[in-house]
Amino acid sequence: MGQSLLMAGPRGVGKYQFAVALAQALNCEQVREGAACGSCGPCLRIERGEHADVRTILRESKDPSVRKEPKSQFIKIEQTRSMCEQAQFRPYEGRRRVFIIDDAEWLLPGAANSLLKTLEEPPPTSLVILVTSKPYVLLDTVRSRCQMLNFAPLSGSEIEEHLKKTNIPAEEARLRARLSRGSIGHALEIDLDQYRETRDTMLDIVETLGVPGEIAKLISASEYVGRKIEKVEFEAHIDALMVLLDDLFHLKLDAPEASLTNEDIAERLKRVSEKIRIEQINGWVERIEEIFRAMPRNVNRQLAMESMLICS
Repeated sequence: MGQSLLMAGPRGVGKYQFAVALAQALNCEQVREGAACGSCGPCLRIERGEHADVRTILRESKDPSVRKEPKSQFIKIEQTRSMCEQAQFRPYEGRRRVFIIDDAEWLLPGAANSLLKTLEEPPPTSLVILVTSKPYVLLDTVRSRCQMLNFAPLSGSEIEEHLKKTNIPAEEARLRARLSRGSIGHALEIDLDQYRETRDTMLDIVETLGVPGEIAKLISASEYVGRKIEKVEFEAHIDALMVLLDDLFHLKLDAPEASLTNEDIAERLKRVSEKIRIEQINGWVERIEEIFRAMPRNVNRQLAMESMLICS
């Protein structure tokens, strides 16, 4: 194992948790087949963020159970210089000092440059771990000094099984897993009540699209989705629409209900699929992709919705 590691992969796939587990394994009193026991004093202190030899550096913390740096927009040079100084000392209570820089893509250039010597020649008793979902944002000089470990998105079945183990009901776990995009973190963050409300709004629109002559309803829907809701909500509505269209596309291909993301409303989706053609679905998907590409340019959302719904 290299002295400096770069753990890269999508958000919510367990990169930070793996870094903490590695710190535990390096300092555990009862290592079993290379894994930490999770129950000895050092393991528990690391889990609580209270171990003297394990430190996490982060611009802000969303996990109240882990002690991290004060909130800031970026990771600053003062933080990395302090870390580099501490890395030169021998462990206080364990076998290895571990420094985890989470959200490493938020390193300011000066902070990143201050790490280079420590990343290239860290003391043998210290390990530096950079965790990021955007490794391409890091300086080339930082990436080249680290051994990279890539984390792939998890499968829906893996996420579903994990959620069930946390006592989430099976049907809810299934829906969360299918909406998760391979991320346990995203699966847990989803507000299902809000998602179902958004989904119903967009499915109402798709049902209207399947009825000729409903221009007034479509204009009203375009105004609501495009103008009366905030940008973040707009994106959530478009995301929900894409998921619905994907389900409808699969139904047009006679896919089984169990393969649908929105399996819980399969009967309603079947009725809608009977009223629309697969060419219409493809056309709507193309227009939605155009909307997504235009979003960074502050596209007129209402006009974009009207173009998609009324001109389809």
